[in-house]
Amino acid sequence: MRTSRLADERGMALAVAIFALVVVGALVAGAFFAGNLEQATGRNSVYAAEAADAAEAGAANVLSDWDQFNLNNIGNGVSVAVPLQTSLGARVTVTPTVTRLNDNLFLVKTLATRTTPGGTVLAQRTVATVARLTYVTATANAAVTAGKSVNFNGNAFEVDGNDKVPPGWEGESGCTTGDAKAGVRTADTVATNANQDENILGVPPQVEHDPTVTANFFNIFGDVTFDDLKKSADIILPLTTPYNGAAPSLTAGVPQRCNTADQMNWGEPHRSGAGYKAQCVNYFPILYGSGTKTTLAAGGRGQGLLLVEGDLVIEGGFEWTGLIVAKGGIKITGNGNKITGALLAQDVAIDDLNTISGNSTLQYSSCALSKAIKGSAVAKPLNQRSWVQVY
Repeated sequence: MRTSRLADERGMALAVAIFALVVVGALVAGAFFAGNLEQATGRNSVYAAEAADAAEAGAANVLSDWDQFNLNNIGNGVSVAVPLQTSLGARVTVTPTVTRLNDNLFLVKTLATRTTPGGTVLAQRTVATVARLTYVTATANAAVTAGKSVNFNGNAFEVDGNDKVPPGWEGESGCTTGDAKAGVRTADTVATNANQDENILGVPPQVEHDPTVTANFFNIFGDVTFDDLKKSADIILPLTTPYNGAAPSLTAGVPQRCNTADQMNWGEPHRSGAGYKAQCVNYFPILYGSGTKTTLAAGGRGQGLLLVEGDLVIEGGFEWTGLIVAKGGIKITGNGNKITGALLAQDVAIDDLNTISGNSTLQYSSCALSKAIKGSAVAKPLNQRSWVQVY
């Protein structure tokens, strides 16, 4: 007996082909979807990385160009926005904020946003950095400290190691007096005569052959060095010709503020009188004289830290309140020169070109040193766990 069978199988190949096309299409579509998803994920990772890098760069920018005047004077718990000093890209916006945690610690938080050319947000990252103020450790134990002999001319000068508060600074924070220091302290000798000795005051008035006055005394100041400080200088003085008429100045806008962009504005050591600028009393810049000689003259005045790579010449009515460190020799001449704080000169030589003379006053002041050091301090990130990506 014969079994029946289908004799007509037409259309089967078409069904199989269509099924195969559907499967292949699904595979291709899946591959395209996976590829597109991977590409989008890759782009998003790049955008997130760009935002994170920009946030880190923003924090580093704030710390590398620390604004001592505006940031060192904010109160504990106060937050301020800090404008960046450099661009990090046309499609990246970075917003740094600095919050003072206590007298020495700051939280630097930067929000970075990566956008499209039209402004659509693609990624955001925030980085927080904890930084500590780095202070100069001024071990000045005299009004004048020198690495070599100091020569004095005439009888009109006065060098006083008895601790005094600068005129008008009484009652300000940190302005107290401590133990009296030497008038002159040197690793060599003090070249004076009997009449000149009366003009050098302190306890004791003179210290010669001091073994503590070494090269490190003029180059290492606690956690920072002379080279570290000059890298943080707010104002560079490269000329060997005299700098005349330095004085505090104000911005043109209302309200008027201390014009820290003025390279001849070195702060306001006065507290009253003609030309007094109250807005600049808390401005303590770091000045760096980079030339072989730095000459200050013509009634100029300033406060803060003055670093001199070569020789320092002060002539005629110049006033400085704070710390002066000269790597070379010093020559102080003329009338009306006033240095309040401390003067350190590493290589003062015995010759007519390195002298203290004229109607000049060099007064030791722990108050002037303290305020100048704190006012010019820069913030450095903590050595361990100084930053974290917040989100």
